[in-house]
Amino acid sequence: MPIFYRNPNSRLNPRRSSPESQHLIQSQNTYKRFKLSVSSLFRRFCHHDTTHIPGVDTPGTQKMVSDGHEQPATVVIANVIPRLPRTPHHDSLNPAGKQAEGHNIITTFAERVAVPVATQLQGAQKLSVGSNPRFTNIGVNNSVNYYGGAHGLEKLENFVSFAALHDSAEQDPDCRCHPGTRKIVLRRLRDWFDNPNPTDRITWLHGPAGAGKSAIAQTIAHEYRGRGLAATYFFYRSDARRNDGNRLFATLAWQLAFSIPATKNFIVHALNKTPRLPMKDVEYQFEQLVAYPFREMNNNVSQMLQPAPVVIIDCVDECLDEQLQRRFLAVIGNAVKDCSVPLRFLLCSRPEALIEETLDQFKDFTLRIDLATLDDSNRDIEKYLVDQFSVIASKQGLGLTWPGQEIIKEIVFKSSGTFILPSTLIRSIGDEDYSAQSQLDIIRNLKPPGPVSPFALLDELFLEILKQPRDQGFLKTFLALLIGRSSIGQGDLHEDDAMLMNMSKKDLHTKLRKMRSLLKFKPFIDVYHKSFLDFLQDSSRSGQYHVSRQAGLKRYLELVVDSVVQHVSMAIEQPNR
Repeated sequence: MPIFYRNPNSRLNPRRSSPESQHLIQSQNTYKRFKLSVSSLFRRFCHHDTTHIPGVDTPGTQKMVSDGHEQPATVVIANVIPRLPRTPHHDSLNPAGKQAEGHNIITTFAERVAVPVATQLQGAQKLSVGSNPRFTNIGVNNSVNYYGGAHGLEKLENFVSFAALHDSAEQDPDCRCHPGTRKIVLRRLRDWFDNPNPTDRITWLHGPAGAGKSAIAQTIAHEYRGRGLAATYFFYRSDARRNDGNRLFATLAWQLAFSIPATKNFIVHALNKTPRLPMKDVEYQFEQLVAYPFREMNNNVSQMLQPAPVVIIDCVDECLDEQLQRRFLAVIGNAVKDCSVPLRFLLCSRPEALIEETLDQFKDFTLRIDLATLDDSNRDIEKYLVDQFSVIASKQGLGLTWPGQEIIKEIVFKSSGTFILPSTLIRSIGDEDYSAQSQLDIIRNLKPPGPVSPFALLDELFLEILKQPRDQGFLKTFLALLIGRSSIGQGDLHEDDAMLMNMSKKDLHTKLRKMRSLLKFKPFIDVYHKSFLDFLQDSSRSGQYHVSRQAGLKRYLELVVDSVVQHVSMAIEQPNR
């Protein structure tokens, strides 16, 4: 008798899958990610004693013992799945971490299930990885190339967010300043980079959503690669590899070991002395992986680092843990204040209160650049539109002056100084499946209801695009999945999108093809800009498409449980498949 069973009366009964999608519900789909997402959802819903998930029974909690340690209570979904141990805080980062030894039924079953290669590599030690990034030395040698092998940093490797580096494959190559734009802010940043004795060791570049912060950070990072750039970290909320502040200093230290080779032996020494150093708190990580190497370096070497190398940290506000934001900013601020590291820091973020309050403690040596107050934004948007419309006109055989200066000025005025509207509009008008002129006519005829706000036309553009897919029920389910997945922010959950929607990846892309001006499909389906997620979660803006964070998490859990029940049922009924 199978111990894992489902309630035939449950509304989470598995859906009947089509023959072409049955191959998706196979062992290559991951138990580990399922366990991670469910345990994460349980923590959000059930461990604060504030929320009950409708339709999911939570009859009580139990304590489990793992490796001799008592584990926090976990919740049981009655008649659907067996108990899951709560994931320890650093499990997602711990390469040596073990799954709970309380052998629940899913664990026993999953031992027979093949895990994807990406998951198999979690916890691997002493890997030699090809196609590694190239780091350029600052101040000592001309260049240092890392080609893998025994480099002494193996203990650090599993904690490095390579995807967060400015030149990683995950970064959008189009996320740079359009040629000839952002001249004022780029000139100010170049002056700061090139200044051998700046009084401001921290620069905080801030601005509203869509102001172009990441494009500016990417432009500067690529411009100064090899001549003053020490390390980079680009946070990204919906990617678990890039939204965890616990990985920040390990990732920066890895880059410092190659960009400033004199630090490498001291970083290796710190790791050998404390093998679990990357799992310590961020304060201790910074002290041992960043401050200690510079403190131990020969003073003559430190003096050669002029101007002081720069570390760029972009989208600070997209680190999921807000208190962790405060802590690592305070660590950086205190290090600069005490002159314990010969580094400067370029920090980019929205003007969130928590970030501003933290940096206020270090305002005596912090340069603030507010993109909202710079006077070149409208000129930059106009140049961007003129150039992009010219490309579209050339492709579709329109006139050289299309669509005309009057229309361009109108769009500039309605953009409110940010690039969200013009960039979304250009993607929509430039879609080769449609006539550019007809798309432009539709957009120009949009009439925002109610009082005018900075988001009025943008919201109407979002709504117009959302109306285009024929299967609106499917679209709303996927939008809920998108909100739920981005709210969890752990694991490679995006790899399961097609499985959770019960279709092939190709079919999923086809169903969403009319959303291409809002969603990018490579390397996985995600929003072009976080402002679209903000729009969906604001009922006053998104109307029938509104998805609260709570509703997104609930729907995501339902989809996960539904798919796992289907997976297990098929494995029981067809054990040899």
